[in-house]
Amino acid sequence: MNYNAEELSSFVEKKRDWLLKTSQYYGRLKERCGGCEPGTVYFLGSKYRFNVVKDRLQSTIVSGAMKIITFHVTDRRTYRRQMQDWYREQTVKIIAERLPTLASKHNLHYNTVSIKNQKSRWGSCSKKRNLNFNLLLAAAPLEVIDYVIIHELMHLVELDHSPRFWQLVSSADPEYRKHKEWLASYAPVIKIG
Repeated sequence: MNYNAEELSSFVEKKRDWLLKTSQYYGRLKERCGGCEPGTVYFLGSKYRFNVVKDRLQSTIVSGAMKIITFHVTDRRTYRRQMQDWYREQTVKIIAERLPTLASKHNLHYNTVSIKNQKSRWGSCSKKRNLNFNLLLAAAPLEVIDYVIIHELMHLVELDHSPRFWQLVSSADPEYRKHKEWLASYAPVIKIG
């Protein structure tokens, strides 16, 4: 494509304020939560570098001490799919361990639980009492994961986000605002590879 230099210059000048504002926003975001540079992912609230190694068998090794996750893959072209599957497995384990305890503590009963690749939600609750959780939830710290579980459990009592709903959430998780803020701050950088 051929672009006229004057038109490009004019376009940049017209969008100058927006470009500066956007650049500053992403600069603050990176500063606030450490950014998600290429080659990094989040797991249980910590940032990890990741490596992809071609191997005969698929496996994933997490080194907490070195903050590295190594994905052994049979085909390097499909490593993102393996990362997605790994996140799903981790989220399934965490939800299976924590959801029944939290539901029992608040005497709440749900039907089915699904782990989904949701684009803009950490969780949801249907009128049929089915709970859904984002497969990337394992990227968050455990107390934040508990907040998401509590949030969805409280929808079993109050389906909307009314003051009564937030009162229920607050009684179950007094620090819910801090946890909600963590999700808002880190959501833009939590992704697969």
